[in-house]
Amino acid sequence: MPHSLFVLLVGAIAALLTALLTARMSLAGSKQFYTAFMAATAFIYVGSALAWGQTSPLVIESAIAVVLFNVALVGQRRSMKFTATAFLLHGLWDLLHSLKGVGAFAGPNFPLLCVAYDWVIAGFVWKLDGNTTKATRQAAGL
Repeated sequence: MPHSLFVLLVGAIAALLTALLTARMSLAGSKQFYTAFMAATAFIYVGSALAWGQTSPLVIESAIAVVLFNVALVGQRRSMKFTATAFLLHGLWDLLHSLKGVGAFAGPNFPLLCVAYDWVIAGFVWKLDGNTTKATRQAAGL
């Protein structure tokens, strides 16, 4: 099993690479990408519960996924800070998987990698909202 710091580093680097790729997109494209990506992220543990045939975790994973997906959808329409918050919350959920074994089993390293990924991406998405607000003010002539 890889060292925990290495796993965290891989997650953070993957997030940085994602942010670099999306930086080339339009603001609207970035918003759509991160909302869609949060939808996929929210449901990843649902897939784990299904793969392992875990009924009880399937219920809680599905409920959490639906909540996080809807928070991200609000972000698409109102403020990307909602989507960033969904990533932060998912990172907390990843941490509970990693430290406490809560929810569906996703392997020993995947939840920890996702903690770093989700929290780094949350920072980029949070800043993306600042760009959205700035662009909105410029469009309004303020």
